[in-house]
Formats: sequence, C-alpha cells, structure tokens
Amino acid sequence: MTSALQYKARPTPLRKKQSLTEMAYSAIKAEINAGKIALDSFIDIPEIERQLNMSRTPIREAMLRLQTEKVVEIVPKRGIRILALTVKELTEFYQVVTGLELQAIGNICARGLTRTDIMPLLYALSGEENALRSSNDEGWADADEKFHRSLFVLNGNSKLMETGLSFRDVIQRANFNALRHLELTDKERCLRDHNAVKELMLTGDEDGARASYLAHSNWLRTLIAETLEQKDVNRL
Repeated sequence: MTSALQYKARPTPLRKKQSLTEMAYSAIKAEINAGKIALDSFIDIPEIERQLNMSRTPIREAMLRLQTEKVVEIVPKRGIRILALTVKELTEFYQVVTGLELQAIGNICARGLTRTDIMPLLYALSGEENALRSSNDEGWADADEKFHRSLFVLNGNSKLMETGLSFRDVIQRANFNALRHLELTDKERCLRDHNAVKELMLTGDEDGARASYLAHSNWLRTLIAETLEQKDVNRL
C-alpha cells in the first residue's frame, strides 16, 4: 500500500497547463522521489486511481512513461514495482548528463542572454539559497534540479533540451536519494559553483563557463560516489 499521493508539479522551468496524464505522472514521481515508496516494493493501479480520483487511462499512461524512464516496472498481475539504479549506473548517467549540460552551457554563452532572459535559472539559484538558509533539504534538491533543467531550457536547441530533460528524468529519483547524503558544506559549495557558472555565462565566457562547470561536475560526481561507498549505499 502507498501513502496518499500528493500532487506536486514536475521540477521544470517550463510553465504550462498540465494534462491528467502529466498530473498523474508528477504526483506519482514526486512520491517516489521523496522516498515514500520503498525500492522494489509494489504499488497498484486501482489504489492510485482512488487516491488521485482519476480514471485508469491517464494513470496507465503515466506508468508507461515512468517505465520508459526506468523508474518503475509494470509487472503483469502484480502491479508496479519501483526500480533502483546502482551507484555505478548513476555515476555513468552523471557523465552523460554532464556532457549534454556542457553543450547547453556553450549554447547559452553564444546566445548572449541577459539576466532577464535567464530568470528561470536565477529563480532556481534563489531557491537553492533560501532552502539552505531554512535547512530545507527537499527544497534544495528541487531547486538544484530546476537549475540543471534550466540549462537545457535556455540553451536554444530544442533537440538538446528534449534529450537533456529526458536524461534528467531517468536519474531524478536516484539523484535525489544521493543528494540526501551530502553535508551542508557540500550543498553550499554547489550553490557557489552554480553562481560562478551563471556569471561566466552572462559574460559570454564559454571556455570559462565550461571549465568551471566541468570541475564542479567532476568534484560532485566523485564526492557522491565516495560518500555512498562510505555509507554502504549500493542502490538508489
């Protein structure tokens, strides 16, 4: 049995009217990302229908999308099983996402965007800062996710945006779980690094922005892997 699902919009700078399928997807994934449904456990469609007061069609479409993202597995006659990523798989995905983000950063620099143009990214950074001040770990993780998604949304290449956001979807749950293990000082460094990259992008310094972001990503990926190993966390 799952706890009552609470609707929560998928972290993204894009604002649009959501369909029932998107609402179901957001609610279910938020519950999973928050760690309220244990890995390898089963949830079932009839229960979710009752909790969200929706018909089976949007629920099943949301589940198919989550299965595509490797968040869940639909097991006939048993229900929906929550899947896990190994730490190795997560670190490999981090490398792929970093490569895409570096291209997005280069594109943003080339576009010559102003502070007004990058408001979604600035809102994300403000969210990170406010969450750190209030010791809101979940809020910080949400804001961190919005920062990364903003890079793809602002890059000007729709194909890169689509691909980058799809990879963020795949790692989002495991990434949220991994970020819970970071110390406050690590999160504060993330914010400083993000702000540094933002300033370099605003000046159009593509080489500087790429180098700064790559150093940040390499540091964070190594830190997460080492921290999870120390805490004997193998699956997320």
